[in-house]
Amino acid sequence: MKTLALLLALGTTVGASAAEPLLPLPDAPVVLVSADPAALDRALTGGLRKALSGKAAAGDPVMKGLRQTRVGLKLDEQWALFAADLPLTWSEITAMKPTALGLALLSAGDLEAVLAVRTPLARLPITLPAGEARSRGGVAYAVVSRGAGDERTLDRRLGLAWARVEGTLLVATSERALLLALDRAGAKQGYSAFLPGLLSARLDLAALRTDRYFRREFLFSEGLEGTEGGVLLCALREENGRLVEIREGAAPRGPAAPRWGTDGRHVAAAGWETSGRRLPSALRRGLLEPVPSPAARPGLALKPLPDPNAAQGERYLVDLTKAVPASGEGDAAELPRWTSFLAALDLQGWGWEVGSDGSRRLLLKVPPAKEGELVALAKATLTRRAGAVTPAASSLDVGPALPGLAWARRGDWLWLAASESALAGVPAPAPDPGLVRWSRLDLDAVRAEKGPWNDAEGAVFEGRVRPFSDRILGLLGWAPKTNAVAVERRQEGDRFRERVVFASR
Repeated sequence: MKTLALLLALGTTVGASAAEPLLPLPDAPVVLVSADPAALDRALTGGLRKALSGKAAAGDPVMKGLRQTRVGLKLDEQWALFAADLPLTWSEITAMKPTALGLALLSAGDLEAVLAVRTPLARLPITLPAGEARSRGGVAYAVVSRGAGDERTLDRRLGLAWARVEGTLLVATSERALLLALDRAGAKQGYSAFLPGLLSARLDLAALRTDRYFRREFLFSEGLEGTEGGVLLCALREENGRLVEIREGAAPRGPAAPRWGTDGRHVAAAGWETSGRRLPSALRRGLLEPVPSPAARPGLALKPLPDPNAAQGERYLVDLTKAVPASGEGDAAELPRWTSFLAALDLQGWGWEVGSDGSRRLLLKVPPAKEGELVALAKATLTRRAGAVTPAASSLDVGPALPGLAWARRGDWLWLAASESALAGVPAPAPDPGLVRWSRLDLDAVRAEKGPWNDAEGAVFEGRVRPFSDRILGLLGWAPKTNAVAVERRQEGDRFRERVVFASR
């Protein structure tokens, strides 16, 4: 596998047997290949099949979430232009009886891509528009509409050009992309499956992270700030009736992740987070200030009242014609002290849980000598938010005996939750050699609490993008038979292998 990854990283092509020629796809940041489209077709069910077949409902949450982004809205508009020239969905593709198919995405901003469909049919079940006949290296091709990859036009991003070469139909959104594919075909170069499975992918992480469209539209920090580098290989497989995604790539070796049991404790989701930089936000939003977007400067801004008898200067409390001065925007309160405290802990990661009842728990490695400082900081935050705080042996209450924060020590580890009852039965974690990241999600529990999960990032309104609520939950909704998702990443030297298991009833 290291040899394969090295060849891909160097930009060379992957060899295949003489009986199975390569798909002549050009080199691109994202390349998808299926060596068994029939098996892939059998695995496609639910909302995913409807979306690929152009039958998704107008109110489908994934489609609505996609249309809230600039690229998604642009793709929706441009696809209507493309479909007017060539109506092409998964239904038309499977009607070609493909023996292999692939897609290369050259540019997200220009919507420039090439689809390759290897088919044994001499006569296709679709009608290809004639366009303008041209030739490249003795191969005839047609240009129906020029796309942004040809002339950087804003009016028509998804152009259309096509050709048939050696049993493969090539459909491109620009003439430039099609010519790249024809050159690959002439040189007998291209791609076969990167990993065994129903569908495999090759992602050039360096190219994606420097692409401004990817940086703007990919709404999860892991894609931009992750430690993975080089080329990431992925595959979707079917194992014992379950769909499994495999990911392989390069990443520096990190510390082992601890694991703990969740059986019998009604846990809807749990996992280990490898980035300590994400803990402050999780601690504030999950426990100390449970609102979707707590203020960056939450402290009250105090200033003397103006003297109404003054001969000069501001004589009124409010002047609607003037902007609020910086002194009126609040201050950072105790947040800088939290930053210093967490930085001194030098956390190598942290754990989290969400109970089936909505309770939230965090797991930190905090030495006993530092526990008092953590509690003092939590008291300062709760006092700022709620006023009086009543301390107890392992909890802080606010107001009329309302839960504020509770903690439970297990060796060097400290569990945090809103109340002591939410910490009942929490176990002590134990290291698992080779394991660097894991998580699990009980979809049945999520579906039972659909409202709170959907609103975890605040209310929905036009123009607002909610990555988890509108995308992740929407995509999981496309798989109604799946009742749990489990992720596990293990490290071997400078390589990692990750498995995502979609368990079904």
